[in-house]
Amino acid sequence: MAVRKKPTTTLPLSADRIKKLGFDASSFATLKPATLTLAATARKLNVMPELLTTAVTLSPNKPRAGKKFLSMFSAMMVLADPRESNNIALFSSAFPTAVSPSIQVEFDPIKTGKKHLVEFNISLNEPNKVYKFRVFQYPTSTFQDISISGSQAITVLINPEADITSYGAEIMQLNTKAEACGWMFHSVKITSVN
Repeated sequence: MAVRKKPTTTLPLSADRIKKLGFDASSFATLKPATLTLAATARKLNVMPELLTTAVTLSPNKPRAGKKFLSMFSAMMVLADPRESNNIALFSSAFPTAVSPSIQVEFDPIKTGKKHLVEFNISLNEPNKVYKFRVFQYPTSTFQDISISGSQAITVLINPEADITSYGAEIMQLNTKAEACGWMFHSVKITSVN
């Protein structure tokens, strides 16, 4: 899987700057992402719910578990205090960066030879706007451009590949700076089939 390097320079963010980018800092603690139900996850994997295995959930305060890890590119701010229950990474297409805002996860297979579902749990700052993402799937390096509004999880179905020991998925924001679409990343959940 190709891994992109994040530039080391970042801009300082003041409360005024966050507000200009369309965020209300007081709402950070109350934002909740859309998540899939067990039944919805099972439907996407085409199995009965009792056949599911959830191996890992990664978040800004838990970006690694064994050989499973996530990377965040061009985050405006990361709130990852392990004592807090609502850890988030804040992104916006209006924030000037060298790399598009994105989340990437790489993991070893939970169950070799079985399908995996990667669920990106995000909140949209302005649910009435149209948010554009490019969704990548690795190791086949295929992608799909999607548009979403409202509250929903972004999912990536990964089919098993012979002799592949590392899978991955990525969401990359495609909105322009002028569209100023802000969003929060909460967690990524990887589910497989028993």
